[in-house]
Amino acid sequence: MKSSRLLPLCAALAAGAALAGEPADPLVVACVGDSITYGHGASDRGTKSYPAQLQALLGDGWKVLNFGHNARTALDEGKEWNGQGGMGYRKSPEFEKAKAAKPDVVLFMLGTNDSKPVNWDADDGAGVKRDYEALVSDFLNLEPMPRVVIGLSPFVKKDSFSIRESVVGGKLVPWQLELATSAPLPYVDIYAATKAAAETSYIGDGVHPNDAGYGVIAAAFAKWLRDMERTLRENHAEAWPASISLPAPKRAEMPLGEALAKRATHREFSPEPLSDQELSDLLWAANGYNRPEERKRTAPTAINRQEVDLYVLRADGAFLYDAAENALVRVSKDDLRGLTGRPGPNNFALEAPIALVYVVDFERQRMKDRPADALKYAHVDCGFVGQNVYLHCAAAGLNTVFLGSLQPDKLAEALGLPETSKPVFAQTVGRPAPER
Repeated sequence: MKSSRLLPLCAALAAGAALAGEPADPLVVACVGDSITYGHGASDRGTKSYPAQLQALLGDGWKVLNFGHNARTALDEGKEWNGQGGMGYRKSPEFEKAKAAKPDVVLFMLGTNDSKPVNWDADDGAGVKRDYEALVSDFLNLEPMPRVVIGLSPFVKKDSFSIRESVVGGKLVPWQLELATSAPLPYVDIYAATKAAAETSYIGDGVHPNDAGYGVIAAAFAKWLRDMERTLRENHAEAWPASISLPAPKRAEMPLGEALAKRATHREFSPEPLSDQELSDLLWAANGYNRPEERKRTAPTAINRQEVDLYVLRADGAFLYDAAENALVRVSKDDLRGLTGRPGPNNFALEAPIALVYVVDFERQRMKDRPADALKYAHVDCGFVGQNVYLHCAAAGLNTVFLGSLQPDKLAEALGLPETSKPVFAQTVGRPAPER
């Protein structure tokens, strides 16, 4: 763990100073997978496979490469339904080609062929999971390191070629989701997207999409890439902005009594990002300076120690809220939202665009000789901030939930906190989930 919070901030400032704009060369996207990536069943795989349709959706500034190979498995010793061996993706020429492409992003979508009894049943998928993780690590260990995005395996409309929906949907996809959320790694729910469009998206074998189905996959991946484009281009340039200036905050107009009446906890969120204005309003309400000339805040603290630091976790990184400058100071390029909430596939913190983390600086609190009081006051002071967020969300039409479930040691390491600062609580914020 870093000895001082200044270390990651200084590193961010140095990197931000080097930013000179978007690179002229395109972002390289490597599509890694089996016949569904290759484009089996498409009327013209050169234009209708999902990588080809993804290229058309993204347009200039992107280079989408197809490294799919028919019948390939994550399992190194994978076999075809008839017992033919040598089907492991590592043994295909596409594996080395994908690595040599120096991708900025790897869209990793393997596992469908691993559902065959000859590959899965001997150890209930243990070997598949082992080799799947190892393959992901192979791409994460490339220099420079790409973003590896897990594509949850597509829905199987009809069992064919010994490929089984009972394994894909019942065992493999839940495990892939667990892997992505625990790592954490970004993922795109291709399974849900293809299942929702299954009636019109498959050829006769029930495993391979038709042109429309490949379009569904391309659109799902395109959304993630577009949402992350800014961060990907900054990473491509080997630099990223040290801070993001926020617009002046606007105060909620709802009367306090009405906000109190609407205050509630919600655990379902839309992934739609908040605007910079919405984020500025939220953070000011949470713990901004309401009397800047006195450097006093919207949330009280014991003896005015102001020991609570507010960190903002988003898909494009982690930031420290600088209330004096009304800015976000980047401390990490990684998506750390999965370290808040309960680990596992049902962690709603990964759906919401914002996770707030309340970090207490016990050095600034100056109560070392009274540890019980220090913790008590820290909890109360975080609660004041949390209630401010609740009331603002009620007034702004946002959903939120206050969380005691987080992984404090991993968060402290990832945020570069000094030993005297501890993540204590988190709070998830986002728009209400669309009605189903």
